[in-house]
Amino acid sequence: MTRTHVAAVVGDRTLTEAEVEARVAALRSGPLAPRLPRPGTADARNLRRWVVQVMTYEAVVEQEAATLGLPCQPPHAHAELRLTDALRMGGVTAAVLTSLPVATAVRARVTADIAVPEPAVRDYYARNGDLHPGPYEAERPAIEYDLHQAAADRHFTLWLERRHAESVTLMPGYEHPADPRHADATHRH
Repeated sequence: MTRTHVAAVVGDRTLTEAEVEARVAALRSGPLAPRLPRPGTADARNLRRWVVQVMTYEAVVEQEAATLGLPCQPPHAHAELRLTDALRMGGVTAAVLTSLPVATAVRARVTADIAVPEPAVRDYYARNGDLHPGPYEAERPAIEYDLHQAAADRHFTLWLERRHAESVTLMPGYEHPADPRHADATHRH
């Protein structure tokens, strides 16, 4: 009998070691393969831990999509993120948004009530004349959009991190790369 090794548990879903190794193998056969750490090294183990982070966050989003009744494959394509947006959200959230089509729909639902108050738009305009040199009424829509996106990104990232903390159990060897409890913890925040 083959024993299934568990890498993580996400709600009622079990993420197996075989699934993790398949995802790592896909990365190693992809276009970024030459940039990945050599197998068997501490950095390779941390790569595997990072892949588990992405996979567990994806599972959290998939479970939320099911709870919300969202289709698993919405008709729109993957999200395309600007570098500044990805940096603001953090690597895992950005990876999930670009790798999992339904994540965009979950983000839209989770952030539906986010609003930017008018004083915040006016304040931003007043402080950033170099970026928005036109009259306020002409610049206002772009400023409001950017501020809304930033607020929604923060809200979604915090929401996703909270859900992840509530519903994910990582098995030994699959901790976050920065977790000081494992010997390869060289990644720091």
